[in-house]
Amino acid sequence: MAKTSNKKERILESAYRIFKENGLEDTRVSQIVKEAGIAQGTFYLYYQSKLDVLPDLAQQIISNYTKYLTEYGDLDAGLDYNLRLAINRIFKTNQEDQTIPSIVYAGITRSGDIDKWKVIYRPLYDLVANYLVAAKKRGDIGTGIDADYYSEFIISLIESTARGMILFQHTPEEIKKYKEELASFILNAVSWDPVKVL
Repeated sequence: MAKTSNKKERILESAYRIFKENGLEDTRVSQIVKEAGIAQGTFYLYYQSKLDVLPDLAQQIISNYTKYLTEYGDLDAGLDYNLRLAINRIFKTNQEDQTIPSIVYAGITRSGDIDKWKVIYRPLYDLVANYLVAAKKRGDIGTGIDADYYSEFIISLIESTARGMILFQHTPEEIKKYKEELASFILNAVSWDPVKVL
């Protein structure tokens, strides 16, 4: 059993490196398996195509966000602290490795399995929802805020903004300003009860 998970891990590590070097379009399964040191047939025991690798790579990234926020987050420190922690972590990850997050998130649209992506993101959404629930109990945010929906809005907004910083090649000073404005925008959005529009 350990050999099986080891081979899958080698596939993921190799796919990560090859995607980073070549991009999604120019990566071939044959390159991934050569890098992993496994037979091509072994790849197909785990994945049907190179696109099928993307959710597992995304799960590693999202899991790393969640682990970090679980370790360093603090419900008692308030929403502002935890929100800035999430923004800083997601921005840092996207800045340190500018290729893979874009490739992985592009996989959402290419894979077509939206339910799989919801499962991948659920722990992160739940963690942010817990931040919102705690803030609501303290009276820091509007009582009409639906923590489950808003957690998804918040993560989507942070990720898309972080990717935009890469895409448009902002300076470090601009990135710092964007992070501040993003935190302010989100905190303002949750500070009062939403107006329900039909």
